[in-house]
Amino acid sequence: MRHHVILIPGFFAFAGLGDLQYWHGVDTLLLAAFKRHGLDVDILEIETQPTASIRYRAAKVLDAIASVAARGDGPIHLIGHSTGGLDARLAISPHASLATTTDPAVMARVASIVTIATPHYGTPLAALFGSVMGQPLLRWLASSAIVGLERGQLPLSSLIKLAGILTRLDDVFGMDRTVFDQLYAQLFREFTDDKRQALIAFLRDVSHDRALIVQLTPDSLDIFNATTAEPQIAYGCVVTRGRRPSVRHAFANLRDAYAQALYAVYTSLWTLSSRSHPRFFPQLTPQQERALLASFGKVPDPADNDGMSPTLSQVWGEVVHATEADHLDVMGQYGDVHGPGIHADWLPSGSGFDGVRFASLWHDVAAFVTKSAVRSEQ
Repeated sequence: MRHHVILIPGFFAFAGLGDLQYWHGVDTLLLAAFKRHGLDVDILEIETQPTASIRYRAAKVLDAIASVAARGDGPIHLIGHSTGGLDARLAISPHASLATTTDPAVMARVASIVTIATPHYGTPLAALFGSVMGQPLLRWLASSAIVGLERGQLPLSSLIKLAGILTRLDDVFGMDRTVFDQLYAQLFREFTDDKRQALIAFLRDVSHDRALIVQLTPDSLDIFNATTAEPQIAYGCVVTRGRRPSVRHAFANLRDAYAQALYAVYTSLWTLSSRSHPRFFPQLTPQQERALLASFGKVPDPADNDGMSPTLSQVWGEVVHATEADHLDVMGQYGDVHGPGIHADWLPSGSGFDGVRFASLWHDVAAFVTKSAVRSEQ
């Protein structure tokens, strides 16, 4: 029997922008892991609206389930990173009213959901960006960028040329695999009209619908969890904990201006995400507590987070894997100096996450999905 895996991106998903990949190397690892487990699968990566309401994002997930179901038989498994996990949960909630004409009966084909670093109980970070100042600022930035892309032909082309010069200049100082290099190589170096229009469409989505931001606050997720029914399927989660910022790690990037700037961003994000109130977090089950103790040596504190999502907020169902990593490491954006092409560390948190941990994480996800598939066939 053939199984189907749907990968669901999270907040600010950028699939379809040039050659940028949201899931960097995940499909390759999953296919290899499923093969070792003897499971025949196909994998579909779906696109979604970057900052739209969970209700609209979940509708796209339900549409994807229906599309996969129409191709043939076999169980369907959902894997969602960050907000993508919430989209998956709402998509198969029996009484959810979604913005789609798809028959909700197709949700019966779903056998399992694995959430990756998903803030099931919210994140304090959303309160900042969803504030009276935060939302208008995000809209203004997106709208300004759209104007520049639509009307600023000559200045934009000059800026792209300048960016190309800078990517070559920083190589002199040993900074040859940076995020800036990756963005230039995979998006801006050959900035065709198709890429321009895709970027405009992305920014227009952000400008027009930013409902997701306020929906990720702990108070909003408290209501979400109270009103979202859970079918009898297998639920698993991958839990991440980022390294606490320190002066020592800030100085570790002294020779890399890009990494220093991004580490300052990580420090700010981690600090804001650490302001969680314990009342929002769940009472851990024995399995969840054992898994967290085995991976971290202790149950994480309420302040622990991965730079965006509180660690305890990510616990939902069976803990499939728990690891020291930041929010972007687990989808493959951890930086790999040995791999082909430019594979930069998008959020240099100093977590130590590498290819070995990456492979271990997705091997465990495949094992959980395989286990749930065997149960569903019995």
